[in-house]
Amino acid sequence: MNSISYREDLYEIFINKHQSVENKIHCALQLGTEYLDLPIGFFTRIDQDIQEIVQVVGEHPLIQPGGSCPLDEAYCRRTIERESPLAVENSTVSVEISETAIETFGLGTYIGAKVVVGDDSYGTVCFADENERATPFTDSETHFIELLAHLIGNAIEREAHTREIDERDEIQRALVDASFDLVFRFDPDGRFVFISEPVEDVLGYTPEELVGRPFTDLIPDEELVEQATETFEQALSGRSIEEEYLVIESKSGNEIVFDVRKVPLYESSVPKKDQSPTDIVGVLGAAKVATERFQREQLNHVLNRVLRHNLRNDMNVISGFSGELVKRLEGENAGLAKRITETSDRLMSLSESARKLDENLDLNPELEPMNIAPVIERAADQITERYPDANITVTLPDELVGLSTLSLETAVWELLDNAAKHAGNNPEISIEATTTKDRVEIRITDDGPGLPPSERLVLTTGKETPLIHGQGLGLWLVYWIIQSLNGELTLADRSVGTSIELQLDAGEITTDFSAK
Repeated sequence: MNSISYREDLYEIFINKHQSVENKIHCALQLGTEYLDLPIGFFTRIDQDIQEIVQVVGEHPLIQPGGSCPLDEAYCRRTIERESPLAVENSTVSVEISETAIETFGLGTYIGAKVVVGDDSYGTVCFADENERATPFTDSETHFIELLAHLIGNAIEREAHTREIDERDEIQRALVDASFDLVFRFDPDGRFVFISEPVEDVLGYTPEELVGRPFTDLIPDEELVEQATETFEQALSGRSIEEEYLVIESKSGNEIVFDVRKVPLYESSVPKKDQSPTDIVGVLGAAKVATERFQREQLNHVLNRVLRHNLRNDMNVISGFSGELVKRLEGENAGLAKRITETSDRLMSLSESARKLDENLDLNPELEPMNIAPVIERAADQITERYPDANITVTLPDELVGLSTLSLETAVWELLDNAAKHAGNNPEISIEATTTKDRVEIRITDDGPGLPPSERLVLTTGKETPLIHGQGLGLWLVYWIIQSLNGELTLADRSVGTSIELQLDAGEITTDFSAK
């Protein structure tokens, strides 16, 4: 079984809704020992410099569930400090593994990755052998364990969220629970009778603007209106309802995703033992913003589909043509070799885009005023070197101050790369920027064929599309970065080419932070 098949099996383990997280991790450890050909797999929890073994596959006298040791004496000491997996084929000559760890555990081969839950380091997932490994770990093997660590972190976070939802069985607790962002009450017709003050910070409306209005006014899609109306009617029938990922439109037109709890509100004069649906006078509810988790799950779904289908298809192409080359030692060999090269390049490009997306997804950058002109110029210079036939014109003021981070350079680079790659021979690309009192506007224009509708949708809304051959991943990356910078992205209508405008909040600086 090849590396793609093992990754597919790994995804199948974690999307199984009928398995507990513990069982999923156990099955994943078994799969990892088979794929990596290492006899020991283990999952650890690290807290206050103590490593505790949580789950184990394989036999080792000191690596047992419940076992613990100081982190300084563990092979995982460096793993928890790294952003990428640690792979060691011979621990005795590795500077990454301490002599104390080697003397204690006696492992010759080790590969491990950090597990992150939310924004915090949770522990590690590792595979090992008491013997040394004769060959280096491959990129596919390190990608496998990095993916496994990511899926474990998501599963643990998801389980914690589900447990939190299940424990909210009393509306009084919901009202005092600080984790809820909004508390509200509807009358039997679905109109707001009350909504808590934070609604202005979350949705932009004052409570007075919403009282008396039906809740369906805030739902942007007819299908979602039907779904929300159905759960409201269930609450009116006497049921307590948990509604996950309800989309609400803010006053400014942005879509915000909520987890919502709705419970029936009974006539206060009726004793609890005598209450029936005929005594219900409204619905009481509480909501928690879940936009970030929703976006993370949506992106994971896209990455899953792209990796499982696009990469698998490309690997089949590579395998097919490689087989042909073995049979054909003359004639069309040159053409086949070229196509193999092109397919390999596309596969590597797709993998790189997926990696960048994964890295940028959980970013919560602290925005600061910075001169972004050098950031844009660097991106333009890099694209000029990569595509010598492209004519890129940059028109910027000497100082262009916006609230940003250096991730803006990646977004501009992706947009320029997309234009240079798809705008035809000798493309003409221009970058212009202007600033007002409140906003910085960056406009990128090319003379190419224009963006397909599916890619326009990705760039402006971040909504999932088929992503044929994975071309939309770079644009997904742009969308997430601009979102994280509190910016806006618009596409201008043009008869020829594409014009994309990025808007950021303006700022003031006395020092140039762009070189940080």
